[in-house]
Amino acid sequence: MSRIANTEVIVPKSLSPEARSQLIDALYAVHNQIFDGVERQSFAKYVVESKAEHTWIQVHKSEAGEIVGYFAFHIFERQLGGVPTAVFRAEAGSLRAYRGSNVNARFGLSLALRYLLKNPGRRAYYLGSLVHPSSYAVFARYCGEVWPRQGAQTPPELQSFMEELAAEFGLEKVDAARPLVRKVGWKTRETEAEREYWQHCDKPAARFFIEANPGYVNGDGLVTVVPATAANILSVIRALGERKLRQPVEAAVSLARRLPLGARLSRSEIVRQLKAVPLFSQFDQATLKAVATRAQILNMSAGRIVFREGDVSNELYLLARGAAYVLEGGEEQVVNELGSGAVFGEIAMLAGERRSASIRTAMDSTLVRIPREVLLPLIETNVGLRQDVWKTFAERRFESLVRGVERYGQLGRQGRRSWLQQGEHCELAPQQVLTVEPGTHLLVLSGSVEFAHAAPQLAAQGALLLEVEHPLRVVAQETARVVLLPRGAVLAREASLPKAA
Repeated sequence: MSRIANTEVIVPKSLSPEARSQLIDALYAVHNQIFDGVERQSFAKYVVESKAEHTWIQVHKSEAGEIVGYFAFHIFERQLGGVPTAVFRAEAGSLRAYRGSNVNARFGLSLALRYLLKNPGRRAYYLGSLVHPSSYAVFARYCGEVWPRQGAQTPPELQSFMEELAAEFGLEKVDAARPLVRKVGWKTRETEAEREYWQHCDKPAARFFIEANPGYVNGDGLVTVVPATAANILSVIRALGERKLRQPVEAAVSLARRLPLGARLSRSEIVRQLKAVPLFSQFDQATLKAVATRAQILNMSAGRIVFREGDVSNELYLLARGAAYVLEGGEEQVVNELGSGAVFGEIAMLAGERRSASIRTAMDSTLVRIPREVLLPLIETNVGLRQDVWKTFAERRFESLVRGVERYGQLGRQGRRSWLQQGEHCELAPQQVLTVEPGTHLLVLSGSVEFAHAAPQLAAQGALLLEVEHPLRVVAQETARVVLLPRGAVLAREASLPKAA
């Protein structure tokens, strides 16, 4: 498991010029793995050489002693409208595997509280120019009062004050029609899968942020203000405290589940989790209870590996709460991001293969693990469940085959998904023959097939994608699953794929 093993707090003003320059280099090297569009000089100005009256930088290190993230917290003291005002600002960046621990929130809260206790009665605000929906979602989750926010019109006097704050810190407007969207230039490095996850995320706070700041992918920031009121501070403390308390509680619950009464309570919880997921909502209570008898609930903190690419296991997983990354290539490349209600592990379960990717939790998550021998009878007897699971299988298999191929890359994930949904799924019995018309794309999901009258003669075992140029007879050598995709009009013709003559 990747975790922050050590943190060091540095006050930049206490460093010599040489040491400050070395700190800038070290943090900028990590920053460049997280953000694009920021030059070293600009980074240094914001993070290390800020003109704030007070600056602290928390440096996160791995077990190997390598820097894996940073959190810079600044306090600016201003006279705004003739009133002494403290403005809290922050910049943060952590490598993907080390996110989700909330260590930054605890550190920032402690510094803000210490300052407010030394300066009782002083007006104070947190000012952010947020460049990613995940950042805004954190504030919305922790703080009771955040501006702007969904479902509430920002009071005119507060709107004017927010614009005044933004101007005070040199944040230029992008569009007069969106006065709270400002030029920042920090572009979060993320994969196509991650960007799509946020673009279609069902979290209300994330949806609001994207609607308010659609140019965030270009580095635009949404001016966000959080008043440092007692109510907001208590809200943050409560949220952090609940997370801290959840760990021993979940450990106790895990222990209790081993007892007879705990086992019954666990089954009841699993039934509730299954019922909330479209994949299982069609089943009656008795069937869900039968599944719950063999299923297991897993509570996992952020950054935990559920399973690794190449592992031998065949359970299906339901992500009941939280989020997870799908990783390939030594757990470095994010190829998908999963949210609450997602299922995964279906490829190993249906095809009997080793795990085709690694899964790592992106935040504290609750999972339900269901053994293969429990699900297979349900899949065999329930047409709807079988179709849904195979559709999920096809989507993952298709993405793994076309990822990185230019002609399909131009479609985007949504375009590819839409195209795949137009496909016709066919289950072939041994020796069954299927004739494929020219112009069709043939996706072989599982099983062994041969292509009759092909030149040269071809055979396929498992996953394969072919563009068929002439009539082709597909002969199943064993039970096989294929998908026939219609001609994609927008596909670039110059790309090369294996072609069946």
